[in-house]
Amino acid sequence: MSIINTAEKRNYFREFKCEVLTSTPYNKELVKSFVSKKARNQLELYITSEDKAWAEDTEGETRVYLIKDKSGRIALFFSIKCGLLIGENLKYRLTEDERQFVDILIEAKKEGNEKARENYYDAGLSLYGERVDVLFEIADKRVESKMEAKATGQVENWKVEKCVSAIELRHFCKNESYQIPEKVGIPLGFWLFWEQIVPTILDITKRVGCKYIYLFAADRTEEFEVSDMKKLVRYYKNAFKFYECDEDDLIIVKPEYDEYCYGLIQEVSKLEKNRDAVWHEFSDV
Repeated sequence: MSIINTAEKRNYFREFKCEVLTSTPYNKELVKSFVSKKARNQLELYITSEDKAWAEDTEGETRVYLIKDKSGRIALFFSIKCGLLIGENLKYRLTEDERQFVDILIEAKKEGNEKARENYYDAGLSLYGERVDVLFEIADKRVESKMEAKATGQVENWKVEKCVSAIELRHFCKNESYQIPEKVGIPLGFWLFWEQIVPTILDITKRVGCKYIYLFAADRTEEFEVSDMKKLVRYYKNAFKFYECDEDDLIIVKPEYDEYCYGLIQEVSKLEKNRDAVWHEFSDV
């Protein structure tokens, strides 16, 4: 069987449709045939269990989508939710040693011990050079911030440089029992991301401000080899055009259950351009 050309491939993936999991009761039974044996079957359990994906979608915690072909078979599911990135001034990024030094300075300032602070300045100058001024600035700002929070009754609030709007691509999983025709000749998840998921995200951002999308690429646990993690991260960078948070001086707000995951980001404004660039790379010309 001959491989179809690029235009035909693009039309093939555009014929799939994307729908919300709970948009019809029929989907509750349909997802039970979904197969994913990766990550200890966790993604399969998530989409097939009524108390997980179905419940989260119903309650509005996460919006879960199914991508189906023309015959109604599920090829892939993904989920998205509102997220948040934090802007970071690089000069305030601390090493572990600097963090411990700042903690000492904070205690000295809280105690009003100016003599100790003078001694710490001399010691810090020998250890960190001119950067000691930045460390003192950080310590002073943190003490002032805590005092302000206490005075306003907002002790548990977290003050940051800036907050940046974002959408989290929380799940992204293809149905291992779904087979695409050999004539297509390219990975299912790759093109469904660009032709189904990206348009869905762009449609959402027409109604609500959002600068970035982000995801957690891999689970860095003993059950997930480091080499596999690097391979997956590299794939997300090359195929989906995600990149490191550090490149834009951003930090992802990471929940405890994602502690060992690797975060990557992408600007929403570049999604369409990146999609066209990817198709050009696979052009028949």
